[in-house]
Amino acid sequence: MLFLGRERAAEEHQMSKMNNSIERTTDCPLPFPGDESRPDEERENVGGVSEVHWEDGGLPLVLQRGMETLRVNKELTDVVLSVQGQDFPCHRAILAAASQYFRAMFCSGLKESHEECVQIKGLDSRTMHSLLEYTYTSQALLTHSNVQRILEAASQFQFLRVVDACAVFLSKSLHLENCIGVLNLAENHALSALKTKVQDYITSQFSQVVQQQDFLELPAESLEIVLQKDDLDVKCEERVFEAVVRWVGAKEEERSPLLARLLTHVRLPLLDPAYFVEKVESNELIRHCTDAFPLLQEARVYHLSGREVVSERTKPRLQHFLSEVFLIIGGCTKDERFISTVTCLDPLRRSRLEVARLPNTEIEDESQNRKWVEFSCITFRNELYISGGKETQHDVWKYNGALDKWIQIEHLTTGRWRHKMAVHEGMVYVLGGFDGVQRLGSVEAYDPFHNRWTQVTPLAVGVSSFASASFDRWIYVIGGGPNGKLATDSVQCWEPGTDCWELRAPIPIETKCINAVTFKSCIYVVGGAMHAMYCYSPLSDSWCLVTRLGERASCAIAACNNKLFITGGRDNRNQVISTVMCWDVARGVLTEECVLPMGVSHHGSVTLMKSYTHIHRITPASDCR
Repeated sequence: MLFLGRERAAEEHQMSKMNNSIERTTDCPLPFPGDESRPDEERENVGGVSEVHWEDGGLPLVLQRGMETLRVNKELTDVVLSVQGQDFPCHRAILAAASQYFRAMFCSGLKESHEECVQIKGLDSRTMHSLLEYTYTSQALLTHSNVQRILEAASQFQFLRVVDACAVFLSKSLHLENCIGVLNLAENHALSALKTKVQDYITSQFSQVVQQQDFLELPAESLEIVLQKDDLDVKCEERVFEAVVRWVGAKEEERSPLLARLLTHVRLPLLDPAYFVEKVESNELIRHCTDAFPLLQEARVYHLSGREVVSERTKPRLQHFLSEVFLIIGGCTKDERFISTVTCLDPLRRSRLEVARLPNTEIEDESQNRKWVEFSCITFRNELYISGGKETQHDVWKYNGALDKWIQIEHLTTGRWRHKMAVHEGMVYVLGGFDGVQRLGSVEAYDPFHNRWTQVTPLAVGVSSFASASFDRWIYVIGGGPNGKLATDSVQCWEPGTDCWELRAPIPIETKCINAVTFKSCIYVVGGAMHAMYCYSPLSDSWCLVTRLGERASCAIAACNNKLFITGGRDNRNQVISTVMCWDVARGVLTEECVLPMGVSHHGSVTLMKSYTHIHRITPASDCR
């Protein structure tokens, strides 16, 4: 329970001290220590103080006690409120001063302004007694059994401070059995702060709340807000899907039109593929919801090709066993030393995961270790593929996150470095590059089922040190160097299965030593001599400047947790850069995410889903060690 106005005893004590002081010093009406009364302004003349502006801080309490005494003794009352046959003699002036409702009733010429007895409907006599107690004494007793009645009455009669007190009491009294009821109460009385508190509570207890029968009465708007939360209390996304289907099925005719909108916040790509086929695609509600078909297709493509699909539905929630992380792979330091480690960062949890070093780099005799320099990497079906390199021209390996192991696969037909990789409809592609003699137009496709590389349609123009990305049906090759000195602004585009590459709108700056990533419906490019991030829209075949980055040649970029992370690079003095920058696409804000232990360039960066069983904390915003 909760009392309003606990300060009263202290105020009475102060009032008593003031009265005693005045009685002892009636010849001097100035304030004394502990007295709330004070002189606001004094004017002096030669003979001393001639004028005092005095404020009596205790008078409000005296007036309040006097008004309560008048009410109890039924003195000077001018109206009777009749509730459920019980009469409450009151003072119109006091009611009108405390409540806008009563002010309108008694001061607007309504018939109640002249009636001696006013019938009050819509509440019980105990609740009216509580409200009048508050009006005359500033106190009210709130309990679990009466708080809803008092809140509803206080809202009706516009005792706004009582409404706020009830809302605070309810926010501190939430539990599984009452949270939906409190949420509905907050909805009905437009209590936004209380509504947010309850939504946060439901988010934190979602796995238990969904088991309550009251869950089926959760308002649609609040359900949609809760489903969007990354910190939703679920260990797997299957429970979220089941909760939505159960909620819609409870009032199917009324809620079926809401199904597609709710499913946009269910992370269908993260469902187990077998569960998706058996429980989702076969569900009657889903089969009759044509607006949900694009969401189902997104999940199918994700299950087939993994990181080719990036959306808000591919990001794991905080309590999922998996976490979306980005890797910083190999590269060079400021003194051109080769880096054999793979840094794995989880930006959502501000954490680092231990992962295996690059393959064949753990021999005690460092001279025998392989040096992965100017290689290329890509994510395919949640595995990291790495190919080529100046000293590893034909090598191809893949990293399995579940095993934390590197596995060697079939060698490239044509050795290369300064090339790029792309993924498209279940195949891995190696594009262009340099073989030590010439820029290559060669393109190879890898069939993971047969573990075999085959030559496919070559580039229109052989280039190296370019950027590449895939979107929808196409693979793009952006910029690069057609020879050792020049850079190009050409954008080459190819639809696998066709026999030629086509040109698209050129990038605004001739550039090489760049990298790109596809995020939603755009391709973002960084690095080279651009000193900025540019965005290409395949749908409109157009370019736009996103943000200035400064000098960052040979940096890398990855999309993770609905943001873009730009890592490392080199400035115009050839010094390596150690900062990791974060571009929030939704907000259009660039921030520094963290600082790596050492600067790095000519490295790779990709995104994976990784188990966080062995997480190690990192220092927020300053260190990525």
